[in-house]
Amino acid sequence: MAINRTAQPPGRETENSLGPPPGPQKAPVSRRKGDLPEGLEAKYLVEHDRRGRAERFHRDNRSGEALFRDHGRRLTAREPYPDVVRDMLRIAVHRGWREIVVSGDPAFRREVWVQAQALDLRVRGYRHREIDRQAAERKTPPRKTARKDEDRIRAENQAPTRMAQVAVAVRALIKDPAARERLMQRAVARVIHHLDAGRRFERDAGQTRMRDRDR
Repeated sequence: MAINRTAQPPGRETENSLGPPPGPQKAPVSRRKGDLPEGLEAKYLVEHDRRGRAERFHRDNRSGEALFRDHGRRLTAREPYPDVVRDMLRIAVHRGWREIVVSGDPAFRREVWVQAQALDLRVRGYRHREIDRQAAERKTPPRKTARKDEDRIRAENQAPTRMAQVAVAVRALIKDPAARERLMQRAVARVIHHLDAGRRFERDAGQTRMRDRDR
């Protein structure tokens, strides 16, 4: 007797699924199975298809059914776990799916809609309620604040490299040790001042400079 592996659990009319709408898109999109954002595959235990493409994503080896599956043109999930939906939407963004169609349980469609708002993704297949909109607003930080925080983190991570570059240049140009020390102290103070002012490092014409952001 053949086993229907595509049958849905009782009470579920369609599988929990998200993917781009059919037909041509305004911008290029990827529908290639295994096309994943960097680092995502390492979060899961992954089963690959016969062509070596990541297909079934498990949290551990105790469950026979995957948390979610990559079909290329769409992604499907067993349950609406928020962290799983978050990673599915990361894949959607990575593949250029600016508009997605959802189907399945109301809980899954609702979770997709709520999380998609922070990513500027348009969702078809779920009619949101007022409390869904409020939930989405709580999950979405103010854009300007979020961008500033990201820029500051990036600048702080770049600062040691930039200071090392400055030190090399100073040693090559300034022979007097005392003068070198004074110049480096000024450079460190300047970097700290710029970081506190919410600025970031940027490459321009082969030189490193600081640029104001959101001022």
